[in-house]
Amino acid sequence: MRIILAAAAAIGLTACGGEPAKPGEPTPAPAAEAPAAPAMDDGMMAADAADDANVMETADGAMFHTDTTKTEKVHLPAGNWTATPTDATQIEIVGASDKAMPDGATHHVVEVKPLTKDVIAKVKFERRDSADAVAPVTETRTINFMVH
Repeated sequence: MRIILAAAAAIGLTACGGEPAKPGEPTPAPAAEAPAAPAMDDGMMAADAADDANVMETADGAMFHTDTTKTEKVHLPAGNWTATPTDATQIEIVGASDKAMPDGATHHVVEVKPLTKDVIAKVKFERRDSADAVAPVTETRTINFMVH
């Protein structure tokens, strides 16, 4: 029985990368980064479709998982909002309008188009009490877009 347990332990150590480091020896370097995310499967596409149908207000710090073939919609409370990408080579603002939601509320919906793959693009949204661009900012939200 002890021989079987010892053999199983040796196989387990070999399968997990060999023997453990001995005291005073350096730890082996970590494995290389994982490859890029695969294309969306049926489950991912269903979750993405549900996200597209979402009419909830987009919270500060929200993260969209997207790709360069999509246009995402950010839902903000009605008001005077400006949208500024932190890097215009990664994402662009393609439209904005006030829209009535099924619950009767009005949202300012901003359409955002990812341009660059394998980045986390950020868009800063600033709300003012008037359409005057020099009016004080009353609310700020930063929304993230992980572009696959």
